[in-house]
Order: sequence, then structure tokens, then C-alpha cells
Amino acid sequence: MFLIDLIVFFLILGIVILVHEFGHFIAAKKTGIPVNEFGVGFPPKIWKKKKGETEYFIGAIPFGGLCALDGENDENESIYDSKRTWQKIWICGGGIIMNILFASLLFYFLIGFSGFNFTQGLMFQEYKFPFGSQSNYPAIVAIQDNSPAHNSGLEIGDYITSINGDSFSNFQSVIDENRGNEIILNTGSGKEISITPRVDSPEGEGPLGVALREVSIVSYDGFINKSLVGFLHSYNVMDYSFSAIGNIFSHAFKTNSPEIIGQSLAGPVGIFAITKVTLSQGLYEIINLIAILSIAVGITNLLPIPAMDGAKIIFTFLERINNRIFSKKLQVRIESYGFVFLILLAIVLIVKDFIQFKDIIFK
Repeated sequence: MFLIDLIVFFLILGIVILVHEFGHFIAAKKTGIPVNEFGVGFPPKIWKKKKGETEYFIGAIPFGGLCALDGENDENESIYDSKRTWQKIWICGGGIIMNILFASLLFYFLIGFSGFNFTQGLMFQEYKFPFGSQSNYPAIVAIQDNSPAHNSGLEIGDYITSINGDSFSNFQSVIDENRGNEIILNTGSGKEISITPRVDSPEGEGPLGVALREVSIVSYDGFINKSLVGFLHSYNVMDYSFSAIGNIFSHAFKTNSPEIIGQSLAGPVGIFAITKVTLSQGLYEIINLIAILSIAVGITNLLPIPAMDGAKIIFTFLERINNRIFSKKLQVRIESYGFVFLILLAIVLIVKDFIQFKDIIFK
């Protein structure tokens, strides 16, 4: 089973990386820049084939990809340097654009087959998605043994839409008001659960014996929203991702707890753990994971870190302002430092992920 999980993980990661590098490849070809190498993975190369000026390959180390443009990282003048600013930006951002387009295409099918609805667990309850009609509900994420919830038939993943047929604004308050009284919990899947909240409960369990998380149900209604659902949902996912990153850093600084930042970052091993869990949830969730990873790769490459696409785009603008100060020689030197930083970061994340997700990886 571990081997199957590993093969699927490499396949998913390879697809997302291939899409990203293909974005750079198409932009380079359309602007007349030769591509020397194009492939998935890092050397040693286990397969390669030369076609035209390009060598296509598959690398043995599957944690990246390469679209090597002629003269891109050469300090001397090249065809790349002769291109207009907008063409360079297109080449640098081509991978990001392709990742988002690919995710949008997958979301068209996923959201369409789900009745133009999607469910998202929220890290921060106050978050509001930019597009779609949003409703938030408490969802069950854990159930204590021999608790009212355990004996009633509630299941992990159920989310509560109403109590006794009535909507509510504060779930916990309604439960506290009905301690000792039988109530009906209506779930999103259509179940009606009879349950009696405990008057007295063990410490840390609460009257129902459940752990809750806020979940958001977003519906895309109307012709325009349904027609553009792939792009709208991609924007929602990106907005939520940036909001989550901002809130994580804000919370870390406010509470002086930088470890929460490290726990929220995931490298290849962390992605493998997520893939392993997702495989048990069916094809829909696997495709959804591919779409989300595609957006994640796009967002990550947009960050202004040297050797990443975001930094290259910024440097292209700076070079346009003053190419003597922001010379290509300076860019190549900065990117070499950035590449070393990314390698060290990857090593740290791999070690961290092995520790954080060891129970999932070796289960």
C-alpha cells in the first residue's frame, strides 16, 4: 500500500510540476526563445530525448522541474535579453498562469458535478469568500467514546444545519440551553439525529462529547457564476490561501509563537502525507488535491524569493528602470544565493515533515 501511495504521490506532483514548466515552455516558444532543456525532476536523468534544439527528460529526483531557456541564466547578452519587458514577464509568469488555468479547468468539472457547491473547513471563522453565496456551520471533527454524540449516530464530517428545524447563530449556546433535553440535530447530508446534551460532562468533553470546526458551504448560483465557476473558485481558493497565510503570520507575531509558521508549511514529505490521507477519500478528493496543489505551486512561485518566478518578475521591472544597477550579472548572482536558500529550506521542511507527519506516513 505504501508503494502505491508513493507512486500516486509522484504522479500527482509530476503533473502539477509539468503544468508549471509547460507554461514557461509555451511562453518561450511563442516569443521566439530557444528552450535547451525541458523536463520533470532533477538529475540524474533516467530518460531523455532530443527533439530540435530541446532535450526532453525525466529526472530521478521528482521534487521539481526545469525549463532551461537559452541564455536565461547566462551573464552575457542573449536572445532572452533582447525581448520586450512584457514578453519577459510573460515568460517568468507563464508557469503561474498555466497552474491557475489548469486548476480552473479541474474546478469546472469538480464544482459542476457537485451541484455548483463546495465545502471548505475554515481556519478563521470571520473569513468571507469573495464569490458565491456562503453559509457557515459547525462540523464534527472528533467524537469521544461513550458520549451522547457517539451513541446518537453522529459521524465525523457531519455538519449541523439546524436544531429542531430552526437555524441558529451560536451552536454552543443552543446546546448549553438544552442540557438534559432531547433535541434534533439536522445535518447537511439530510440526517436527523436525536440527542440529549449532558447536564454534567467530563472535563474537556462538553455536553455532546464532540470537537467542532467551522465549515463553510459556498454555492455558485446564477448563469454567470456557473459559467465562470472554474475561475471564480480558483480566485476563492487563492484569496483564502493568502488570507490564511496573513492570519498565520499575524497570529505568530501577536502571540510570539513562530512555531505556528513552521507547522503550517509543508514540503514534499508533508504533501505525501496529505496525498496518503486523500487517497482514502475517493477520486473527487484526489482531483481536488491536484487542483489545489496546482494553485499552491503557482502562489509559491509568485513569492518574491530569489530564484522564484515572483522575484524574476520584480527584477524584470527593476532592470527596465535601470539596467546598469540591476544588471543581468547581479540577477544571476542573487538567484544563485536564492537557489541555495531554497535547497536549505527544502531540507529543513523534509526533516520537519517527517517528525510532524510520521504517524500518517508510516501508518
